[in-house]
Amino acid sequence: MERNVYQRMALFLSQQNQLASGKTAELAYGLEILFINGMNLLLTILIGFFLGVLPGTIACIIVAAAYRHTAGGAHSRSPWICAIATMIIFPTLACLGNFLSNGPPYYSYTIITAAALIGYYAVHFYAPVDSPQAPIISPQRRQKLKKYSYLVVSLLVLSLILMEAMTKYWLAARGVQLAAALTLIWVSFNLSDAAASFWYMLDNQHNSKNRR
Repeated sequence: MERNVYQRMALFLSQQNQLASGKTAELAYGLEILFINGMNLLLTILIGFFLGVLPGTIACIIVAAAYRHTAGGAHSRSPWICAIATMIIFPTLACLGNFLSNGPPYYSYTIITAAALIGYYAVHFYAPVDSPQAPIISPQRRQKLKKYSYLVVSLLVLSLILMEAMTKYWLAARGVQLAAALTLIWVSFNLSDAAASFWYMLDNQHNSKNRR
């Protein structure tokens, strides 16, 4: 039913803009992805709000978006699985950051240091990670994306360090800082072969259930 809605919208837009008939299916898929991502973002923020970790959840989204934009990373082939994972993982990381913020200061120093080391390691050995749907063919582009990934990780680590000064004036700063650091670790993991295997296994399990 939902897919028919996207197809009708795509057909209408194709007729209005005089697009080739072959573009209708691509446009329908694009509209579906746009809707899923929009709902995903809204629901993730709402979940963070109801859990009382809205700033941390927003920080997780920003870190992940900035990092993945240049470094790429493994993900599910199903946009719905990606959406559900986002709604679970980011608020969970925000809650974990909030929980750890109540611990001694060396908790945050250790996690931030680990996030920096893991981030640079992942970029050096794995980034950028492409996909069969969007392969990186040009060696020059691959090298450029790796440099940008180093820059993004450096800026994120610098932001984590600078947020230390905010902990004196903003009570939620420590939780947000740790949530962002944990997200840096999570996205770095998604650059690895282990993450690709994890998402592949999840997709296969999902597909096998659908065939039953």
